[in-house]
Amino acid sequence: MNKQELNNNLNFLFQPNANIQVIVYAVLNNHENPRKLDIDDNDLLGIKNMFLDSITNLIVNEREHVVLPLSTADERGKCFYEYDLELPDELINLNEIIGNDNIELFNFNDEAIIHINSLIIVLGNGEHQVSLYKKLSPVEIIGRGSFFLIKSAERFEKFNNNLLRISPGFQAISINNTVIILNLKTIEKSFGFVDVIKREAIMGIEAIREIAILQNIDSLVGLINNTTFARKLIKIAKFSPVIQNNIPNAQIIHFSNTHPALQGKIRYNEDQTLIKLDTKVSIKLFVKLLNDDFLTSELTQLYYDSLAKDDIKSAEFEK
Repeated sequence: MNKQELNNNLNFLFQPNANIQVIVYAVLNNHENPRKLDIDDNDLLGIKNMFLDSITNLIVNEREHVVLPLSTADERGKCFYEYDLELPDELINLNEIIGNDNIELFNFNDEAIIHINSLIIVLGNGEHQVSLYKKLSPVEIIGRGSFFLIKSAERFEKFNNNLLRISPGFQAISINNTVIILNLKTIEKSFGFVDVIKREAIMGIEAIREIAILQNIDSLVGLINNTTFARKLIKIAKFSPVIQNNIPNAQIIHFSNTHPALQGKIRYNEDQTLIKLDTKVSIKLFVKLLNDDFLTSELTQLYYDSLAKDDIKSAEFEK
């Protein structure tokens, strides 16, 4: 899905007479099934309008953003990510909760507000729906850990109950069974996402092991716990042009030994048939090498290090 397709899929929310309704669900710390929140109709109207505005501001109006597969996530900004990895349970809820009429109501006799860790907000009508994932921050669950005073008649008194504050932000949206991540850093800190990243990164290690170009592949294995680096390994597993195009090892080593950005920064075994990754710099450059980030302009013969590479399959030019 690209950004224009994402906007098109959201258009139904803003059509005249769309009759958009909203339902709010709570996801609990104990990982049980979500609970539907019983909210007054007048308050639901305000919640609906707040999140419609939020979708407009966070997605539709972000005209410079692009949508990329999550497995290609890197240091670029202005990106939304289409989730193409194993879905953690809480994100599975984004899809499974739509159209599910068997979800229990949140019961104050069984649960407390402080047990809620995130919300799922479903917006839609009889034909189309979207669901939003909202991870709650500590300031959105106002409990008894602090001392709050409220106005009572003409004086202040202590507030002894818990409050749930619903703010307009959200971190992910699901539409047509496609999950789009808006805030990657928040998602990385939630549920089992880090474990998913580690499992997928192992596939990257295995892809590198299969081409047998490293003398010490354990230097990469030890970095899997680094989420940022693990994401780079995932990108290698799924999209490395060097691996996918079966570039011979001899050609890879020659390139690494002669390219201006790599020359002298990567070392080899005695007969120069294997690469030795013995520094942080060499590891970083090797990963970039497998992702084919080192480009040369055919026009100027200048060298570039580029994260964003659009694979041009074909092009039509106007006369």
